[in-house]
Amino acid sequence: MVTIVGPMRFLQMLTLFREGGFPMWFLLVFGALLLTSGARFALRPDAARLRLALALGAATWFTMLTAIGAALATVGHQAPDYLARHPQMTLASVLLQGMAESLSPAILGCTVLTLAALFIALGCYRESLEI
Repeated sequence: MVTIVGPMRFLQMLTLFREGGFPMWFLLVFGALLLTSGARFALRPDAARLRLALALGAATWFTMLTAIGAALATVGHQAPDYLARHPQMTLASVLLQGMAESLSPAILGCTVLTLAALFIALGCYRESLEI
């Protein structure tokens, strides 16, 4: 097994981000805000911080779903033209590649949501110790 190091791994992350399309920028912003609010709740738990983290989690979730939907719609619109320009490809291979690229927002979104859930769990645990 070959381990990818340094610049190659960074390029893979850029490819993942590029394959997700323009909505990935919104996902990145909401995800960063979510991680920040989750970390703040973990450090100093209170109801207002929890509500903010949950609301940003919902925004991140719906942005992720929108990004996946937009990417799948793009595949549906672009697949016939791509197939016409690349006659050696099969419809199945074009659609599978498009579906794989369309799941890029799910990879980023679910990773961010998981990390935020861990922060929130830590904050809930710390809050229970204070009572």
